[in-house]
Amino acid sequence: MRYSFGITDYSLPLYIDSVSNNWEQEDINRKKGYPYVHWLQTINGEGEVIVNGQTIRLLPGQGILINKDIRHAYHSVNGKWTTAYFTFGGELISEMLSTLSITEYINIKEPDEQLSRFVNECYWQIQKNQLDMYESSVLVYQFLILIKKNYINDNVNARQMNNIVNPIMEYIKSNYMNEVRNEDFVRLSHYSLQYILQIFQQYFHRSPRALLNDFRIRKAKELLVINPEQTVEQIGKLVGFNTNSYFISAFKKREKVTPGQFREFFK
Repeated sequence: MRYSFGITDYSLPLYIDSVSNNWEQEDINRKKGYPYVHWLQTINGEGEVIVNGQTIRLLPGQGILINKDIRHAYHSVNGKWTTAYFTFGGELISEMLSTLSITEYINIKEPDEQLSRFVNECYWQIQKNQLDMYESSVLVYQFLILIKKNYINDNVNARQMNNIVNPIMEYIKSNYMNEVRNEDFVRLSHYSLQYILQIFQQYFHRSPRALLNDFRIRKAKELLVINPEQTVEQIGKLVGFNTNSYFISAFKKREKVTPGQFREFFK
């Protein structure tokens, strides 16, 4: 069955367009793409998806996320092909996909249990009238985070993760309040800085230092709310920023407001 959400508020940052958990898939050829972001997942049978000349085989359980307006086509392989799909858009969809480094498409070959169940659970929530269009905006966000998580896991190299990524991320979480240098990452992993940067770019599209700043700002947001008696400068130093000006600049770049303005939201 297919369910079209019937959006009436197109100003929403994210919203669901349609969802189906058990669709007898017909052949599709979209030369101009589709106006919404499109998740297509095999339930039974097999299918082939062609995206800008690249052919991807979708076996049972596997799925592909195709960005809006990207030329694509798909068809069954050897008979009946049953799929689940989930289409969505929104005012912030392009920014969200860019932030998650999702460009034309992402192929998930080994989805985890949560992603495997997502479309079916979403479909039944809608069928039972347990979601309105505003609550559906949260579901789209959750789905995109699941896609990013599964994409990283799908492409993970166990040696790289155990020897480089995990030790550095744990070090950042334990030492964000102190001075952290690139030499610390080299010492922890026993790999060159160039190789470390290459691995982090592959998995996160960010450098370790950029992730360190992200973590510091997350901690600063917590302290700004729970410790109103401390100044912005004091909090910046507590989370590892050497100067108040750099803290304010980094915070505003990530959150679009200054630390002081952020704190005002919770008064």
